[in-house]
Amino acid sequence: MYPALAKLLDGLRALLSARGGNVAVTFGLALIPVVGTVGAAVDYARANSAQARMQAAADAAALRAAIGSYSADSDRVTAGVNAFNADYHSQLGAASPTVTVANNAVTVTASGSVPTTVLGVMGFNSMAISTTATARIGGGQTACILALQTSNDAIFVHGSAGLRGNCGFYSNSTSSNGIDFDGDSVTSARSMCVAGNYYKDSQAQVSPLPQTRCPAVADPLASLPAPSNAAAACNFNGYKLDGTGTLNPGVYCGGIEISSSGRATFNPGIYIIRDGQFNIGSSAQVTGQNVMFYLTGSNANLNQGSSSHMNVTAPNSGTYKGIVFFQSRTANTSANQFGGSTTDVIQCAVYFPNGTAEINCNGTVGASADYTIWVVKRLQLDSSATLQVTSNYAGSSTPVADALSPMVNGTMAMLMR
Repeated sequence: MYPALAKLLDGLRALLSARGGNVAVTFGLALIPVVGTVGAAVDYARANSAQARMQAAADAAALRAAIGSYSADSDRVTAGVNAFNADYHSQLGAASPTVTVANNAVTVTASGSVPTTVLGVMGFNSMAISTTATARIGGGQTACILALQTSNDAIFVHGSAGLRGNCGFYSNSTSSNGIDFDGDSVTSARSMCVAGNYYKDSQAQVSPLPQTRCPAVADPLASLPAPSNAAAACNFNGYKLDGTGTLNPGVYCGGIEISSSGRATFNPGIYIIRDGQFNIGSSAQVTGQNVMFYLTGSNANLNQGSSSHMNVTAPNSGTYKGIVFFQSRTANTSANQFGGSTTDVIQCAVYFPNGTAEINCNGTVGASADYTIWVVKRLQLDSSATLQVTSNYAGSSTPVADALSPMVNGTMAMLMR
C-alpha cells in the first residue's frame, strides 16, 4: 500500500477509536469521504492500466488468429488463446480469454479482476475489467499508400494539391491531424484509415472521409535487407551526366546528377547511391527497367526537377522484386522530391521508411504506371501538384513484392471498430 495513504488510514482508525472528544470523532468522520475519493482514484488508475494492457493483448490475439493460414477454426482459437496469454503480462490481476470464430471474423473477449488497495479497507476488494476485440479474416482494407509516421501529419495534402487513387490510404499517426487536408485540396480513394484522427479545412474535398482510430499497420518491408554491397568501395565518384549516356549497376559515391539536358538509361541491376543526391535536373529524362536504387549515407535522397521525365520499373525477381526506391532506415535527409509529369512511370514500390516523399510540381505524378505503392514515413503534396495512384497489380509486367501483397490485395487482417 502507498505509505502516505497507509499513514492516513492509521490516523483515521486512531481518531475513530478515540473517546476523548467530539472534535476527534467529527474530524475522523469527515475524513471518510476524503479517503474514499483518494482510494477510488488510485484503484481506478490501476484498473485502467490493466484494462489497457488487456485490450492490447486482445487486439493482438484477434489479429494473430485472423491473419494466419489455418486448416480449422479450432486452430485459430488455439492461436488466439496462446497469443493473448503470451502478450498479457499484467501484475495487477489475472485474465482469461475466450476466442470464437464466426462470420469470417475472430472475436476475442477477456475478463478478469484487479485487487484493490485503499478501497479494500472500505470493503471493495476488487474491480472487474473486461474487453473485446474482433478482426476480420482476410478481405480487409487495401492500402497502396502507407505512411509510417506515428505523430503529426503523416499524410499532408496542402493548398490546391490533389491525391487520388482507386485503392486505400493509411496513416499510422495517432495525432489529431494524422491526415491533414489543407486549403482547397481534393482527395479521393477507395478507403482511408488513420490511427488517430484527421483535420479537414472547410474548403477541402475528401471522399470518403477517413475511418479513425484504426490500428497501426506494421511496416511490411521491415525485414527487407540493405544490399550486400551497400558499404562496398566506390565504383564512381560524383557522377554527372550532361548529355546522353548509359549507366551500369554499382556504388555511386557522392550521388548521381543528371543535368537538365541529360538523357540517362540505367541498365538492369542494383544502384547504390551513397553520400549524395540522386539529382534529376529539370527536363531531364531517366529510363530504367528492372532497376533498384538504394539511397544511403549523408544527403542521400531523390531530387527530381520539374518537367523531368522518369520511366522506371522494379526488378522482376530476387530480393528486391517490386521495389525501385529504397532509402536507408538510418537516413536523415531532406525530403525526397518528385517533380515529374503525367507521363512518368514509377511502376513499383517506393520505400522510404525514415523519409518523406514530397510531390512538388504543377502537374500529375504517377498516372501512367500500372501501379505504384508508397510505403514512406511521411507523404506531402504541395502547391497544385497531383499524385495519381493506380493499382493494376494483376495486369502489370512488374510483380508486386511478396511482403506487400497482403496489404495491397486487402488480405491483411484488420481490427473491426
